[in-house]
Amino acid sequence: MDWIVVSFAAYTLVVMVFGICSAKFSKQTSADFFLADRGLGAWVAALSASASAESGWVTLGLVGIAYRTGVGAMWLVLGTVIAFLFNWLVLAIPLRRFSIEQDAITLPDVLAANHRGSVAVAIRLVAVLIILSMLTAYVAAQLNAAGKAFEATFDWRYQWGVAAGAGITLAYTLIGGFRAVAWTDVLQAALMICGVILLPIVMIVMLGGPMEFWNELESLESQQIEVNGKAVMLAEGSVMTSPWAQKSGLAVIGFLAVWFGVPLGNPGQPHILVRLMATRDDRAIRRAAVISTVWVCFLFTGAVLVGLSARVMFGASIEDPERALPHAAVQLLPAPLAGLMIAAIVAAMCSTADSQMLVSASAVSHDVYVRMFGKQPSDKVRTIINRTAVLLIALVATVIATREVRAVFDFVLYAWDGLGAAFGPALILTLLWKRTTGWGILIGMIVGVATVVIWRETLHAHLYSLIPAFAFAFASIVAVSLLTTRASNDS
Repeated sequence: MDWIVVSFAAYTLVVMVFGICSAKFSKQTSADFFLADRGLGAWVAALSASASAESGWVTLGLVGIAYRTGVGAMWLVLGTVIAFLFNWLVLAIPLRRFSIEQDAITLPDVLAANHRGSVAVAIRLVAVLIILSMLTAYVAAQLNAAGKAFEATFDWRYQWGVAAGAGITLAYTLIGGFRAVAWTDVLQAALMICGVILLPIVMIVMLGGPMEFWNELESLESQQIEVNGKAVMLAEGSVMTSPWAQKSGLAVIGFLAVWFGVPLGNPGQPHILVRLMATRDDRAIRRAAVISTVWVCFLFTGAVLVGLSARVMFGASIEDPERALPHAAVQLLPAPLAGLMIAAIVAAMCSTADSQMLVSASAVSHDVYVRMFGKQPSDKVRTIINRTAVLLIALVATVIATREVRAVFDFVLYAWDGLGAAFGPALILTLLWKRTTGWGILIGMIVGVATVVIWRETLHAHLYSLIPAFAFAFASIVAVSLLTTRASNDS
């Protein structure tokens, strides 16, 4: 009997049962399907928000980056902690209160709430287009991660792995909606933490302890491998153990800009922000800030250690650095535990993909069908529309994922940057600056996402795209808002 398959299947069954059981508490309304009736407690809100933010790009992508480049990836921990605290302690309370006052259940609802007329319609339309394009690509990245995990572990065809990841996620998302997603995220968050803590401990002990591990890391030689037809360099020991990756001068600034620039996207991720809107009360929000911050510290640190210890133990023998975790799990752990490690990877993927499917579906069923077309269907019809939208988004993402195998980290960052630049400045200024106008929001979203697309195709190698895109979007909103008035917004 293949105990890897058995343990993985058992975990998958538990997750689906857990999610399906949540349907008993469903009220069959859009507010419940997309926000769990704004009733999430601190632990569920914190772990759900954290797990949906830190997806397959952590258990595969970040592990792969650490495997290739070294301890410098740890700077992402500090940047993400700052971003998490900003989301929970600065944005969450005003966002939750504003969304209740305006009866807003989606991010486009929030951004358009203060405005009227053509500009409000334009804000909602542009926001929906950005969400559908970026989040569909983001879901495809999660399914890409699932395909790689199944391929590396069970020797499945990559396409079958993608389909399996989509099927697992859809099984409970379609039935239970946001409540099922939030509940299962708690279970998945716990497994993710256990996975990235247990595996590096096992590897470091097998290497002879922390000192021996570090000495061997320092003595590594630079190597070149081929991944998906592209040459990839593995850094030498002096670079692997340097917090600055042996860079100096302006190169250090560019190096740190990547790791501190990535967390800039947190305030603009719709699948994270809906957790803030769905939290029960202000007290739960403050508690959630502590819980999510501690969780992300453990998760990111563990993921980096997996990459570093796998590099020492396996050298260049792993075909793709992003498969370091499943490769190490299968090679080093007893079969039942290895199955759970693979489940941890799929859990990371599911905890993000399910949320993104729901947010994308809400853009179709709520923002377009209800808000823009002015339809007021019955609860039964709403339920059918909501679930159909989830299914369609999943199918499109599955097709994209099966046709393109690329680095999960790169795939995710493209969508992350687009969402972060388009919505981060817009939301921050909507909540914290009373002079923000509708035209400012509209122009800022367009400038943000356009800068990401152009910059990533031209100057990304010199400066991480989200930094200029975020700055340009923020400045555009302020400048246009100062040149327009609320009166002109409503025309």
